[in-house]
Amino acid sequence: MSAKPAVLVVDDDEGITFPIATFLEAKGYSVTVTNSGSEALRLAQGATFPLILADIYIDRVTGLDILRAAKQAAPSSAVILMTAKGSVRTTVDAESGGAFDYLPKPIDLNQLLQVLQRAELSLQPEEAPAADSASGEAMIGVTPVMVRLYKDIARAARSEATALICGETGSGKELVARAIHAASGRAKQQFLPVDCAAIPENLWESELFGSTRGAFTSAEKDRAGIIEQARGGTVFLDEIGEIPTSFQSKLLRLLEAKEYRPVGASAPKLVSARILAATHRQLEAMIQAGEFRADLYHRLNVLRIDVPPLRERVQDIRLLANRFLSDANSRQGRQTRLEPPAMKILESQPWPGNVRELKNAIERMVAMSSPGPLGEAEVRQALGTNAAQVTSSAVAMTLEEAEKKHVLEALRACGGNRTQAAERLNIQRRTLYKKLERWGLLREGHSAVPETPIFEDERKS
Repeated sequence: MSAKPAVLVVDDDEGITFPIATFLEAKGYSVTVTNSGSEALRLAQGATFPLILADIYIDRVTGLDILRAAKQAAPSSAVILMTAKGSVRTTVDAESGGAFDYLPKPIDLNQLLQVLQRAELSLQPEEAPAADSASGEAMIGVTPVMVRLYKDIARAARSEATALICGETGSGKELVARAIHAASGRAKQQFLPVDCAAIPENLWESELFGSTRGAFTSAEKDRAGIIEQARGGTVFLDEIGEIPTSFQSKLLRLLEAKEYRPVGASAPKLVSARILAATHRQLEAMIQAGEFRADLYHRLNVLRIDVPPLRERVQDIRLLANRFLSDANSRQGRQTRLEPPAMKILESQPWPGNVRELKNAIERMVAMSSPGPLGEAEVRQALGTNAAQVTSSAVAMTLEEAEKKHVLEALRACGGNRTQAAERLNIQRRTLYKKLERWGLLREGHSAVPETPIFEDERKS
């Protein structure tokens, strides 16, 4: 068993340093104690103590001074600060200065030991991850489903046909579209993504096709639409299922005839951009419900690319987590790493939000944790649940069910007010109406949309 690292304990009160030193020595640490700030500063500058436990307020020398000296002498050292008079300013200064942790007084010795053990682990040299030949690429993955996806991307890039990219929310549909564009002959031209759910129904034609001067009251000059702006490049229609039925026939005309007419124009223009579309919805079911044109679906679905959910590529979670961890560490100026038990928890999750959810979880872990190893506790905190107790029913929940549950919870929280619920969900009110209608949650026999939805439990009563 390797020797414990040397610990420097600094506090002007012997009644604090003595019990801490006695406790740590009993745990096998080599402890040096000083009750002088200037002496502690000299010792920190000597870079002989990889672990330092220092009070914030000592004498004219503060714990922050010791932190700066220790980090300047040995950047890898772990400095734990303690105080009975914490404040936002000192805590921010401690964090920005690279303090490993910040403990309140009176010191809980068991908590101190846990923090010290984590700090000790952070001193160990990090094992270099296996080389990733695709480390510079936006998409990474080595599972068979990802290799199949790469083939689909390569074949789609060789074609000029319209492609429909299908996959759950957060699975990386836009990354696929960008990869197709980057590998195609249009790579040097623009790639313009369009969030179909964000465009009001009455603005679709002018947004996509543009308008001429005088076409409507505020049209003081010709305005190029998205199709013209992307000439020679690629237009990516994200969440194509949100396009209103009133515009679907015009989009079909654009795809079939390769021409469009700006609002107010007397003659059509030719399309030179390629169209890629994506959806997380079941368009076939929307066709049956009369919400999506079958002919438009078939015109979009010339090339179909299915993006696998994260739960079907569990072997890639380690690669993705390490990539996101490295990126988050770089952005936040941190030095954290995932312990094996933490990685196992990540690999066991259902990830209904897919790659995006994993990325956000890693970002939270790095932002809210101390430097060094990230363990099970940090993973559970980042996921906002006891990750080890995720049930099989949660894994089995479909994306549609999860979305429906989320929407109903928002409606209940807003007392059934759909305008407030739409704002809470960060979607348009029209989009919320369509979701409720699809799920059969609008009252029947009313020409106007009512303000109170019918929930499933209400139908049963």
